[in-house]
Amino acid sequence: MKEFKSKWSSKLFWTGCALCAGFFIFKLTAKFTHSLVLSLIAGAVVIGLLIYKTYITDNISIILSEEKKLLIKRFDNIVKTIDIDQYKWSEYSKYSNTKNEEDQDIYYVNKETGEENSIDCTNFSGEDYEQLLTALGAKNQNSEPVKVATIKK
Repeated sequence: MKEFKSKWSSKLFWTGCALCAGFFIFKLTAKFTHSLVLSLIAGAVVIGLLIYKTYITDNISIILSEEKKLLIKRFDNIVKTIDIDQYKWSEYSKYSNTKNEEDQDIYYVNKETGEENSIDCTNFSGEDYEQLLTALGAKNQNSEPVKVATIKK
């Protein structure tokens, strides 16, 4: 059984981003409305939403069990149980074949229905994210390169 947890350094980074975004919204709102109260409320709402996302919504741990199950836990409560063999796993969405370097989502498509869902692994370290992709079979380590025929003139 392998467990992957959110990293505190990542949470601190996103907290800093929340503070910067809140300050930006505060300054922007103050410039256009000239109201200190409205500006403080707007900045506080932005900070509150981003802190909630970082410490509540994205605060997950993923456990790979020996029974080929993926358990998603939030605050020591199992939120979701996924049977690994019933899904196709990928680091790319089925609607695109590129991704940003900062995008740390794991996409899974149901083999029967074709429905796609994703797991947000933003608070994981890059090493844990890569290990999780490899364990799920989303990374092909020894795949053959694709050869493209070229026309010589």
